[in-house]
Amino acid sequence: MTIVIMKIGGSCLIDRHSFKNILKIIGIYNKSKKIFVASAFSGVTDLLQKTAENLEDPIEVDKNVALIEKKHIDIVEQIFSEDSEHYSKVKEWIDDKLSELEDTFADIREFGLEPYYKDYVLSFGEFFSTFILNQYLLSNGIDSVFVPANKIIITNDEFNNAYPLYELTNSRIKRLLIPLLENPRKDTIICLTGYIGRNKIGYITTLGRGGSDYTATIIAHSLYEMGDDKDIKVILWKDVDGLLAINPKFTPESSLIRNLDYNEAKHIANFGAKILHPKCLEAIEKSKIPLEIRNFDKPLEKVDFTKISEFSDKDQIKGLSAVEDAVVITISSGSLVDVPGVLAKIFKVMSKNNISVSLVAQSASEINTSFIVKREDSKKAIDALNKSEYFSHFFEINFEDVAIINITGTKILENITKALIFQALDKKNIHVKALTQSTEDLSLSIVVEKENLIDAINLIHDDLYEILDTTRFED
Repeated sequence: MTIVIMKIGGSCLIDRHSFKNILKIIGIYNKSKKIFVASAFSGVTDLLQKTAENLEDPIEVDKNVALIEKKHIDIVEQIFSEDSEHYSKVKEWIDDKLSELEDTFADIREFGLEPYYKDYVLSFGEFFSTFILNQYLLSNGIDSVFVPANKIIITNDEFNNAYPLYELTNSRIKRLLIPLLENPRKDTIICLTGYIGRNKIGYITTLGRGGSDYTATIIAHSLYEMGDDKDIKVILWKDVDGLLAINPKFTPESSLIRNLDYNEAKHIANFGAKILHPKCLEAIEKSKIPLEIRNFDKPLEKVDFTKISEFSDKDQIKGLSAVEDAVVITISSGSLVDVPGVLAKIFKVMSKNNISVSLVAQSASEINTSFIVKREDSKKAIDALNKSEYFSHFFEINFEDVAIINITGTKILENITKALIFQALDKKNIHVKALTQSTEDLSLSIVVEKENLIDAINLIHDDLYEILDTTRFED
């Protein structure tokens, strides 16, 4: 029997109608074993973080806690009868968890916002939403069990961006989840908290951006490793149809990407596709577990969704994505021609200051080196270089605001495609400041002045429309 792991985004769980939609989804997948991974309700995680970081004003804290309570009680009152046992149980759960939250805020005031306190606070949103979902299913006569993910997913100690320790996670999956899924006498739906895990000594950790999506793929990975049934699928229910070829804010008529492989998806996700984080794919790529991105409001949709698997149409450009806020830093020197190791020294300075570098371009003699950092890291990067005796004495350091356009798809390997791109940009005399092609010939990244970004994307889209038309490929 197929095992379907379905992540439900917080923006989907908003009212009585959305919870009824979950019952419809259960009916559609009635012949599959099901695991629901729930995100916090919309806005709750941000509110928890804001409160934990600003505990000086008790009136503001009380207001935020009351708002968190209201967000959940408003939904609870829509989906449960007030005289039901499930209503009473959920209300009691929320009261108990809010007391825990306020106790944690008291600890933070005394000891400071340590990383483990922050992750503990952020975990409350998923505990609330998932328990409510579990009780809703039970109230509708559906067998369900609530499983906190910190009982299952064991991670390293990198709070706020933890990575799963698969060997330990696998053993817990085998012990705690697989018996529920393989019980022939019960069709139990597992409701699992997204976004969270725990380290070896028991502190709750969170998985960073895209954390609930990541939870779903981690569970898929471990079920594949430890279970007998290898027929596993992940569905990410979102408030959009799937991945678009271009961000609609740049090109409103952007088409839906229906099929792409794991590498294509990772490239698109790395370059600004906020709907999907690339780390979600590393958990399932090796086992070739398919992942679908579907619109929560269109559960019966047969065609218009995105499927990521080992299959793809290699005759297409899959998408254009952009990094809008970037800074190119250029280090140049006429006095150190043929002196090796400039790149190594740059990376050492950046690493020491915890700054990620992308898209490096260098002249053959190492006389001129350019690299790109996120705008928010640019001042720190420039200051670090200026404080370095080596770079401040022998090099001139310049910087400029830029944007990066990433064009993904093996079609980029063809020279005619590259020619079309540059011919398109030439129509408005848009200068390419730097470019790089991935070694696996999957993507081309070009750097343009920030003010030229929208024109550049639209020019490329218009001239490559025929090979960007993702609607003509079907399984």
